[in-house]
Amino acid sequence: MAQERDLVAGIIQLGNLLTRRLAPVFEKANVTPQQWAVLATVAGEPMSLAAVARRLAVSKQNMTGMIARLEQLALVERSENPQDLRSARVQLTRRGRGLVEKLGPMYEEWRKTLGRDVPERDLQTITRAVNRLIAQLEESR
Repeated sequence: MAQERDLVAGIIQLGNLLTRRLAPVFEKANVTPQQWAVLATVAGEPMSLAAVARRLAVSKQNMTGMIARLEQLALVERSENPQDLRSARVQLTRRGRGLVEKLGPMYEEWRKTLGRDVPERDLQTITRAVNRLIAQLEESR
């Protein structure tokens, strides 16, 4: 029988396991799951560093370091933000876009196998509950 955990401990353990199991998907590309999250977030459109940090629920200081590393890998670049000259926008480079296009299908395949032993209805319920918890925690900042 599976060990019973309280909700917070279970979510933390799940997050750690997801990161550990996802790492091999990105290993050959020399990016971490956290870096992938940044790349996938800015793939749609350039965003301010603060907006990326908010979306991924990390500190601006942490995001600054992550963006610097992705710049060193030539996967993202910063440009002027026409809406706010005090902040820069982050966007994918050509190399970054190519990497997202290459790794995207591999990630989706991994993601599809993730819940293969859990009924779809349960996965939908978990997803809704997690989204509500995230929204609640974001409101209480």
